[in-house]
Order: sequence, then structure tokens, then C-alpha cells
Amino acid sequence: MARDTESPSLIPIIRPIDPSMASEEVYRQLRQLIFDGSLKPGERLVERMLADHFHVSRTPIREALKALQAEGLVGADGKRGLVVTRLSLESLAHAYQVREVLEGLAARLACGSTRHDLLELCRAVDDMEAVDPFSPSFDRAHLRFHDLIAEMSHNQPLIRYLNELRIYRTRGVSVGWIPRSRMQEALKEHRAIYEAILANDPDRAEAAAKHHVYQTRRSLLARLERPLTDE
Repeated sequence: MARDTESPSLIPIIRPIDPSMASEEVYRQLRQLIFDGSLKPGERLVERMLADHFHVSRTPIREALKALQAEGLVGADGKRGLVVTRLSLESLAHAYQVREVLEGLAARLACGSTRHDLLELCRAVDDMEAVDPFSPSFDRAHLRFHDLIAEMSHNQPLIRYLNELRIYRTRGVSVGWIPRSRMQEALKEHRAIYEAILANDPDRAEAAAKHHVYQTRRSLLARLERPLTDE
């Protein structure tokens, strides 16, 4: 159940705020806290409390919240004021339809990457396989794997679009909508993507990446038919 509190005292400050870039820095930090689940769906965001927490005036807080509203990460909830928006399973599934295409393209373009990049990608796969799939360490390695492939595409619009869709991936995990029971199959899929990129096989890499996202989307759609339970 989401916290219903006016105090953000439990959220971490990622880095000290630079007064000359207060609005942008508060925006980035709040966005990251929403992404990683530190700020839960439905949690209130009160200007005064946030200003005290980040040690800035209310003006950059207001500007940051406005930017987050424009992204759909924050919204008004009647008398409760601004809150972290709640994702619907439908919106998550729709985002995964788009991700399926974009992740496939990124994997295709990542073929022919440097030895250094391939080693980094291999390390991310190894890290996922070496840790508890229910741990934050797994989540970090998982995000790094997908982010590395995007970066290896060297296609800036593609990188930007995938980054915008990242919220659906990270928040889906944080609220338990991406079934944890998929982890073992997902590990095999990640390994298959890496091996195709390593083999410099664009067709196989694209197909493997699209298959991975498609399988996750199928699991999400299955959740539409039943209540959320631990798996």
C-alpha cells in the first residue's frame, strides 16, 4: 500500500543541490526517486516539505513538479494535491508494444560494437546471473544491460525514446507488475541477446530482443486477468 504522508523525509538526497541549477537538479532527483520506487504511486508531493528536504526555495520545487506533471509522472489528486501518478496495467502493456520495436532496433544497431562495449555487456549479463533475482543488485544489472545496448546503437533519438520508456520498465518492477516468476526465462533471453550481438548477427539480435520484450508483455497482459499476487 502506498504511503499517504506529507513528509518526504524518508527519501534519499542523491547528491547536493547546486543552487544555480536547483530546478533541474530537483527534477532529476525526484524523477529518479519515482523511477526506482523510493517515491511510490499515490504518494503526496508537498512543495513546502520538499523545499525543506532539498534545502531550496519553493520556486525550483514548483518548477520541477510542473516538469514532472508534463511527463505524466506527477498528477493532481483532488484535495490531496500533487501525487506520484499510478500506472495502469494497460498503459504499461502499451508501452511494451513500443519497447518491443525499439529494443529490437537497438540490438540490431549494437552489432559490430567495440570489444570494450561487448565486455561491458557481458559483465551485465554475468552480474544478473550471479545475484538474487529479487535483489536491487539484479535490478541495477538489468537496467545497465538494456541501457548499454541503447548506448551501443549510437542512435541519439533511439536512446532518448528508450530512456523515456524506461519509467515503465522500472516502475513496473517496483510495484510488482512485472512478474518475478519470469526471471529465469528472462535471464536466458538476455544471454541470447548478448550472444547474438557478440556474433555480429543483426537479424538474430533484433529477433532475440523483440522476443524478450514480447514475452514480458505477455506476462503483463496475463496480469490483467487476475489480481496481483506474489509469484
